[in-house]
This record gives sequence, structure tokens and C-alpha cells, in this order.
Amino acid sequence: MKRSYIAVGVLLAAIFIGGVVFALNSNSANEGADDFYNPVLPDGADPWMVKHDDYYVYTHTTGGNVTIWKTDSPTSLTEAESKVIWTPQSGTPNSQNIWAPEIHFLDGKWYVYYAANGPGTGHRMYVLESETEDPFSDYIDRGQITDPTDKWGIDGTVIEQGKDLYYVWSGWEGDENVSQYTYIASMSDPATINSDRVELSRPEYEWETRGGSPSINEGPQILMHDDKIHIVYSGSGSWSDFYNLGILTAQKDADLLDPASWTKKETPVFESGNGVFGPGHASFTKSPDDTEDWIVYHAAKAEGSGWTRNVRMQPFTFDDEGFPDFGEPVALDEPLPLPSGDPAVIYRIHAADMETEAAREEDDLIRLTSGESVQFDFTAPKDGSYTLYFYGKNNREVMLNGSTDGTDFRLYLAENDGSTETLSVNTYSLDLKKGSNTIEISVQNGETVLSHVEFR
Repeated sequence: MKRSYIAVGVLLAAIFIGGVVFALNSNSANEGADDFYNPVLPDGADPWMVKHDDYYVYTHTTGGNVTIWKTDSPTSLTEAESKVIWTPQSGTPNSQNIWAPEIHFLDGKWYVYYAANGPGTGHRMYVLESETEDPFSDYIDRGQITDPTDKWGIDGTVIEQGKDLYYVWSGWEGDENVSQYTYIASMSDPATINSDRVELSRPEYEWETRGGSPSINEGPQILMHDDKIHIVYSGSGSWSDFYNLGILTAQKDADLLDPASWTKKETPVFESGNGVFGPGHASFTKSPDDTEDWIVYHAAKAEGSGWTRNVRMQPFTFDDEGFPDFGEPVALDEPLPLPSGDPAVIYRIHAADMETEAAREEDDLIRLTSGESVQFDFTAPKDGSYTLYFYGKNNREVMLNGSTDGTDFRLYLAENDGSTETLSVNTYSLDLKKGSNTIEISVQNGETVLSHVEFR
């Protein structure tokens, strides 16, 4: 299992832990929470999640390689097993700025589509092919995937229409970075385009052109429902708070290479709201029991924070005409019911249930300043490695020192991009011993407003 160690906001200097009170399955006498808070990953952009059989495969932009995660719980990505499946050779055309990988199961194998550039080259799209049906198997580099124009391109994805495959991506019309269009082409196999590209969409509405040049249509994702094929794409600058989602729709039996088959909605289908800024580059998956639809997307960590983003998910429905209704982005301080069938067990301790001499604020939050502390008790059912989730509001990056069962450790809290209003989460991997324990967290310097902690 890979754990995340992430920087978070104020210096919490003494954490004394001898164990934690957890239950590791839903049959335990101790019941876990039946809801969760976003984000599901404290850091990440361009999330791709696909449900395959009884597990999920996930990936996102790392920049320097292609890493995939595998889990049975879509809300437990921090605890998910991960593997770097491909690292580029230095100096090659696809050795730098590896963006937006996706992994698709086609014809009995996994195919990874990603974009990258190299010395003296612009972004192009590439394909990896697994050797077996296991997403953690070795991969063969199938090289570049392109149409005859070989123009700058990113964010490739695949439509399956019966036995036919189509490739959809975001690219330049020419050789200048002035605008990104959505293109489609047919495929002869999962690694080969065999037709000219066809333009499906270009930025034309005001909500697609905000944030400055270039104007953007990017991150196309496929969402099928009833008799419709939807392409949900991102509009406006990804670096801006205006990033949002638009939609193109065709009938499932239509000629997908005919632009007339596609209808573009004139308004965005998902945009900033409820203190969430720049939601976009979404993917779509089902709950573990296949009864619910979920959108997985990234958003800015705080207003104006640009390309510092995290990964979130929330349920959505379809209207009577077969169009998705994503609603509004859910605020970070609003819990969501776990996806139906999600095996995650989450133990949550609210600030209201902690002992402290510090000031309590509205909604039972605790404002911790230098020298102040909180205490709470747990009983760990067994020895093991657990993830601590710390939810707070802070705007400074500082170091945490602590100890667990006599072992010293050092942690960091991220600055949350200067925001003191937005709830942020940071995760830590802790080796804990079985038994009853008291945890004390004290602030050496700085300040944080504590909402709650979780253990998984």
C-alpha cells in the first residue's frame, strides 16, 4: 500500500499516539461513519476512475510517469495500492510533462492513453498496452497515436460504439497556441487512428473563453446513458476559477464522424459554486453495487489558487431525456453518503468531542494557536498501518513533530494557498499498536481551525 505524506498549514508539534481506536470492517461492534468528506485525494489533477469487475482502477497526472491505483473503495484512494507502470526514457519526445493519463479495458487488455512532450517538441498523444488482463502487469509502449495532421494534442479518450472504436481528444487547429478544439477520428484498433480528424467543438460561448488566451475545449470524457452518447468536456482556462464543464450529445446509433450528429449545449453543466472553484476534467464511474452514478473531478484548492488542485467526487442523476444532472459542486464542509456498497470504514472524531483549553468557535470548531492542544482517545483493534486524515483551516506551511509508541516522526501541513476560509485535508501514515491510547495534538507556532480528524 502506498500512503501519502502531504504538507498542511500550522506547526503541530507534539502528537503522542500509542494506538488508535478503529474498526476495520463493518461487522465490528464499533460502527464507522456512513458518509465522507471531499476531497478524496488532497492533491491531484485530471482524475480518471473506471470500475472493472469488483474493483476500481484510478490514475491522474503525476508529470513524470504513469501511476495507477487499484482499490475496492472509490473513496479510499489514499489507502489504495499503487504502481508506477511506465517511466519515460530521458530525452525522448514523450519524456516530459506527462499529462492526463486514462486507462481503458479494450479487447481483453488495458490501454493507457496519455499526452507528453520532449526536448524541442510540443505535446502529442501516446499509448501503452498491458501484457495481461491485470492492470498492474507490465506494459508495452505502442508509441504515438495521431491522425495525419500530427498537430499538438492532449486528453485522448475512447468511445466504444458496438464493435467500433473512436478516439476523441483536444488539439490545435494549426501550429499556434490560440485555441483548443475537440476532435474525433475512427480507430482500427485500440492503438491506431485510421481516419482524418473531424472537429466537433471549438470555444464559442462566453463561458468557454474565460481566463484569458488560449480559449479552451479540453478533457473530453465519454458518458453513455440510454440511447445517448455524451462527451462532457472542460471549458475556459484550467488555471482560472472559471474552469467548468460543457456537453456534446449524439444518439448511440449515429454517425459519430458527422458533426451534424452532435448537439452542443449552450450553457455549462457544472461550474463553480458553494465555495468550490474551477471544477473540471471529470470522469464517471458507478458505485460498488452499480446502483449509483458518480462524477470524479478536480477543483482548485481555494479561490484563485490556479493549478493547485485536489480530487473530489459526488453522485449525480439523469433527467427524463437522458441528460446528466450534476447539480452544484458540494462544499468541502458538507459530508456525502458513501457510494452504495463502498466497503470503506471511516472513524471520525469531531472537534466538539475533543478535550481542549483552546477557544471553541461556531459549529464547534476549535481554533488552536501556539501552545494550545487537543486530546482524544481511541482503541486500535490490532497492530497496523493506518491513515490519519486531518481536516482544518489554515494558511501557513509548517512542520509537525510527534511520536507514536516511542517512535518520533515528522509531518507537514500545507498552506492551502493562503486560504483561511476553505477546509483542507492532509493525510499521514501512522504505524499504530493495538490497545487503548490517548492522542494529543499541540501547536508549536502558527494557527489552525480544527474541524475533525478521521482514521482509516
